[in-house]
Amino acid sequence: MSHLDRFKNISVIGAAGKMGSGILLMNVLHATKLMHHAPYLGQTFVINAIDQNFERLLGLMNYLKEQLQKWAEKNIVELRKLYANRAHLIDNKDIIEAFVFEALSLVKPSINMEAAYHSTLVFEAIIEDETIKSSVLKQINDNNPHEPFFLTNTSAIPIEVLNQKAQLDGRIIGCHFYNPPAVQKLIEVVELKDGHPELSKIVDGFARHMDKLIVPSFDVAGFVGNGFFMREILFAEKMYNDLRKELDAQQALLITDKVSHELMMRPMGIFQLVDYVGIDVCVLIMKVMNTYLDEEIVSPLLTSLLEKGVRGGQHHDGSQKEGLFRYEKGRPVELYDIDADKYVGIETPALEADEYLSVRTKVYSWNQLSRSKYREQHLKETFEQLAGEYSRGARLLKTYMAAMKALGLQLKEDGVTASTDYVNAVMMNGFYHLYGPVNDYNF
Repeated sequence: MSHLDRFKNISVIGAAGKMGSGILLMNVLHATKLMHHAPYLGQTFVINAIDQNFERLLGLMNYLKEQLQKWAEKNIVELRKLYANRAHLIDNKDIIEAFVFEALSLVKPSINMEAAYHSTLVFEAIIEDETIKSSVLKQINDNNPHEPFFLTNTSAIPIEVLNQKAQLDGRIIGCHFYNPPAVQKLIEVVELKDGHPELSKIVDGFARHMDKLIVPSFDVAGFVGNGFFMREILFAEKMYNDLRKELDAQQALLITDKVSHELMMRPMGIFQLVDYVGIDVCVLIMKVMNTYLDEEIVSPLLTSLLEKGVRGGQHHDGSQKEGLFRYEKGRPVELYDIDADKYVGIETPALEADEYLSVRTKVYSWNQLSRSKYREQHLKETFEQLAGEYSRGARLLKTYMAAMKALGLQLKEDGVTASTDYVNAVMMNGFYHLYGPVNDYNF
């Protein structure tokens, strides 16, 4: 069986989840295009969308229809070529309607795992729990006569652990999509040393057809992305704790977030990013890493917040839930006061934080630089000016950036990655940073 033939019967487990829905959408787009080209003309394609209940699946189908419609409207030139042999389809509206109908007809929603028993390719995107993941993968493998290939979206669990527990004989590969999968270009790929050689061909071909960037990682818990991100959280928590020796909790948290956001010219601060990913998700990933690594990966701050019911994450419509910040239209409007156990206004603490940092250098925003053709020049000049400052903000920034560079170098030294270039690629493409942590900026 060729690696493309395996796409004729796919199952996506956890299809209605935040990650699963995006992975499903990409597979629908991929299969719909594939079936219009030889040798697949007229052949049957099936994509099983498997999740826990019909309500979630109904929401999934509505999401798919909406996203397929948007994709078709943006890619009408490509669609006209795809449907060039259908003379009766003349108007763009008719072509778009035909495409959406055809694409949706491939998807078979189900709440039964048995739907995956005939698939030759299985994408898994369920909870980051090795017991649950391995149990689901083993159930499918034990009941599927086709020796299916498995692509797991785990962001932390060693692939060899899942391979052994589910008894998959090397027919599994780590394929960590970044959120949202249909938009993010990055896929972090983790191959087994003795994995099936066809798996890398499948991922490479899929990534190429979907215009994705592959960054390899060795099979070490947390891999490159979370290996860096979780350790950065711990560093930020240390900076927060150091600041608390002279400041209250609100100021300490805001100052740390501002350094990692505004002064580092990132899309969001470290604590806003924790909210976006989910405090509960971060704690879960740390537990996984703590299980398999010799170092301690534990956040007392996030653990205490979780015990108080502060979880972060996102609602089904993509809006931000309350975490360390409370948000309106995606912007933080209140800050969680850890001492008082309530949300308070952010304006006064923000002004106090700016006064404490006292940065004199003009610092560009991420929005300004992300669209600028002079990005590299502005970054270099800004960091050079900050290097000459003696403000508290400049000193904290220097400490933070030095720690991030050390983290990137540590990942290579610990055998997580073959090159710090891969660390930079993950942070720039997966986290949208304007520069990698291992850089030559004179700061």
